[in-house]
Amino acid sequence: MNPVLLAFIPGALIGLAVALLLLGIAPRSVRASDVLERLDAHYQAAPAEGAGPVAGGRAGERAGSWLHTHMPDIPFLATPTRELDLLDVTPAAFYFRKLIYAVVGVLTPVALSLMLALIGSSTGGVGVPTIAFPLILSLILPLIFWFIPDQQVRTLAAARRREFTRFVTSYLELVAVALLGNTTADAALTAAANVSDSWVFERIRREYRIAETIRSSKWQALERLGETVGVPALGEMARVMRLSEAQVSVRDQLRAACDKLRAQVVTDDAVQAQRVSNLMQAPIFLTIFPIMALVLIPTALQFQGGGLSF
Repeated sequence: MNPVLLAFIPGALIGLAVALLLLGIAPRSVRASDVLERLDAHYQAAPAEGAGPVAGGRAGERAGSWLHTHMPDIPFLATPTRELDLLDVTPAAFYFRKLIYAVVGVLTPVALSLMLALIGSSTGGVGVPTIAFPLILSLILPLIFWFIPDQQVRTLAAARRREFTRFVTSYLELVAVALLGNTTADAALTAAANVSDSWVFERIRREYRIAETIRSSKWQALERLGETVGVPALGEMARVMRLSEAQVSVRDQLRAACDKLRAQVVTDDAVQAQRVSNLMQAPIFLTIFPIMALVLIPTALQFQGGGLSF
């Protein structure tokens, strides 16, 4: 084969892999009509599916939707619906990202094999075993890369749950303060939810709007939201607010639940800090090891070459 062509193909494949990766993570400029059309489709669909845009546009949305529809319903390949809903990402966007990672996993070993073939031809070697090994990787790496977005989604969702729980403590306090006035539990929940424009309070207000549409109570909306996003604190709050139906004062119970939840947040933060500290031990050891090697190896070689003298 022409050496110029052999030099061009690996670069083209690597460039294509990088372009596909950037296509999935780079922000895109969209037209106002597309935005309005997407928002209209979102509010007509089920609110639990989120409104995360698909990075690849309509083609990426169709590819992600097809994968989501035809994916086998087994636990190992199940869609992390709860995590995606918490992150406000659609399944189509999630599966399109998985497709991009899988394509990068296929193209990277192929490009590596072509580069090794070029090196082997330039040196006069056959290079067949050298080419075969990267091609075998092209069957393994796509499977590994396919599950990378799953781990990313679970990590981001865990961080968001901790943030959600931290905001719920403030929301409990605000509801307890609102109940000091001559107001009902329903009005206190609404007033406290309108205090902040953060994503947590916006999500609570969205659930309240859904509850008004389907004519259910706000504590039922809180319980439903807690089960959807996996935040048990919302379910605890819903059980306390349900007592208001029996004309029971719930302010003291809310303050007690707030103190309990705040202590839980402090404990979880301490556990997370300890986990991060443990993860830092390996990088610290890898940093110290070369320094110790530079100090000890010359001394050991000197003793070995000259022997010990007294």
